[in-house]
Amino acid sequence: MFFSIIIPTYNRENSVIRALESILAQTYQDFEVLVVDDGSTDQTEQAIKAIQDSRIHFFRTENFGVAHARNIGISNAKGTYVAFLDSDDLMESFHLQTAFDFIQTKKTPEILHLNFLWGFVDRSNAKKNRLPKHLPTDIFNGCSLHVNCVFIKNKIARLYLFNESRALMFAEDWDFFIKLAIRYPIYLLDKPSTYLIDHEDRNMRNFDEVKWVQKRDALILSLQQDELMRTNYEHKIPIVAAHMNSLIALNFSLLKNRKKALSYWSLALKQNFPEFFTRRTAAIFKHLLAF
Repeated sequence: MFFSIIIPTYNRENSVIRALESILAQTYQDFEVLVVDDGSTDQTEQAIKAIQDSRIHFFRTENFGVAHARNIGISNAKGTYVAFLDSDDLMESFHLQTAFDFIQTKKTPEILHLNFLWGFVDRSNAKKNRLPKHLPTDIFNGCSLHVNCVFIKNKIARLYLFNESRALMFAEDWDFFIKLAIRYPIYLLDKPSTYLIDHEDRNMRNFDEVKWVQKRDALILSLQQDELMRTNYEHKIPIVAAHMNSLIALNFSLLKNRKKALSYWSLALKQNFPEFFTRRTAAIFKHLLAF
């Protein structure tokens, strides 16, 4: 088969069915789906197994996190290319066909990436993601790539699995893409073919200073432990750290905590002064001045 689509899920018995239905409705049909349940306590398993389709394979693990669930999927994938879909998001019906055609055009590259829209479930406020212009350079300034849009040759995906550190959780995607981008060309096609659904309990929205500092430190450690990163891109690591610190500063500015916001923002500038000229810096001061 051509595509193996991995869906990690945790306590999303309703949205995972919606995600699955969007895959089954694809115009390109040569695929398998690997749903990896990360220790759900709801009726996810029963809901998945009620769908009668031999292309759907169900795996259950203990609650080790999304990175572990994706890696379980990769280790069991049989397709030529591995793809992903988060269980609270959707594929447009032409997603796989678009990817297949692009793969043929580019003569079966190791990695390709389409684009996505994001917004409310009713699409009333849908916005288009902005892809990076220059890789790998742009990937150190922040990650506008998303796992829902990437297609990776099976053998490459098995070589570069997601970092399963719980401290890194929800920054593991950026770590993953950095390590891929410094090793392989990532072919980009600016055609939105997946939809990220914005909702209140989306994980990146739950701000906790301690956890964010842990994420930052775990990300830096992971990059420092990568031999190619240390050898050729060590000077880029402070840029990544600055991005994380400015994100923390932005969250504190939204909370109107001037002292904390300025502290993390100042640290970001020490690590990478061009952070001063970013839209995030403008947003930080916009919120801080709106007392």
